Amino acid sequence: MKLKKMVAIALAATMTFGLGACGSAADSSAKSSSAASAATSVEATSGTETASVDNPLAGKKVAYIMLLPSATIFQMWKDSCDALCQKMGVGFDFFFCDGDFNKWQDTINTCAQAGYDGILVSHGNQDGSYEFLNQVHEQYPDLSIVTFDTQFYSDGEYKKIDGVTQMFQQDSSLVTVLLDKMIADKEARGESGPVRLIKVWRGPNYNSPFDRREVGWEEYEEAGKIETVGEVQPLEDSVDSANTVTAAYLQTVKREDVDGIISYYDLYGQGVYNAIMENDNMNGTNGDALPMASVDIDNVDVTNMQTHPEIWTAAGTTDWTLNGEIAMRILFLEMADDYEDIYNPADGTKGGDVVEVPGSAIEATKLTADSTVENLGDIAGETYGNLDYLSEADWMPKDLIH
Repeated sequence: MKLKKMVAIALAATMTFGLGACGSAADSSAKSSSAASAATSVEATSGTETASVDNPLAGKKVAYIMLLPSATIFQMWKDSCDALCQKMGVGFDFFFCDGDFNKWQDTINTCAQAGYDGILVSHGNQDGSYEFLNQVHEQYPDLSIVTFDTQFYSDGEYKKIDGVTQMFQQDSSLVTVLLDKMIADKEARGESGPVRLIKVWRGPNYNSPFDRREVGWEEYEEAGKIETVGEVQPLEDSVDSANTVTAAYLQTVKREDVDGIISYYDLYGQGVYNAIMENDNMNGTNGDALPMASVDIDNVDVTNMQTHPEIWTAAGTTDWTLNGEIAMRILFLEMADDYEDIYNPADGTKGGDVVEVPGSAIEATKLTADSTVENLGDIAGETYGNLDYLSEADWMPKDLIH
């Protein structure tokens, strides 16, 4: 593993730069939340005892660079990164790049040139991220890099970049927790046989999270737990497109021939929900409503689940506040050259170069009137917001911001 070269604190404190490539000041320009002062120790409190340990990251500077536009869950991620950085005396900036891969690349290059010590980069596309990030890594060997939802793929195979940790949601589990609920619901109705489902996604090789989610679907299908009645593929990543294609498809099937719909992305799920609501044969007007479930979640989904829990029954997700902290802790461990302490909650191992966060099913019937994306931990299961998922070191205990 590469050793980190100390960067002058004065440089980190005085360096500023503009990033007009990342859109308007409203949601895409450079934002900063640098620590007011560079701490030299971290206090870990347990009961009445307080221990102080040296902080190897005091005065460093990091950035979170998201390819996609700002959204509630990404703000939750950013806020937890910010909180941890403040506690550790690390300067923190963040950038949303409006879904433009070129802007995402430009932002990463600019941060690397500006002398940042670490970058947390999110949602790089499969075509091109490996070549680009590998080049950045070679050109700036002292820059620590952690990726989220970014596959390294080139020449027909998956790659690795030495010293760069890849973090993902455990995407297959985001689907299987929903399938488990559909299976349990069918059994509760006293019905036998595999659950007959419609799948909503953009097909294989569209993006790596969908492909990773498909692994869970195929596992359950091969085991005979589910049966694919059909697939719906939106033409665009939009609610309207998902609504249009789903509405057309539902006209071709009978309610008694399908048990539910699973959407691989909650934006599609919103279109699916609207299509079901608009179809009297599926919305419960002329019989039982057709249930659906989705991967990912936002406050629109929560409202729909609260309004019609018999239709939008569940969402498969992870705690995006905790995700941000998990990712930033991984970056800090890389910067301190403590790779052996990087923890993978998916299998309980340490020291690997891939970290996956297990998914949880948020059930509509458990939501309360005041439930939002920000407080789902109040009603979610034990896998959601589990502090045991955090990597730690003697200088970075788990309870720093909890």
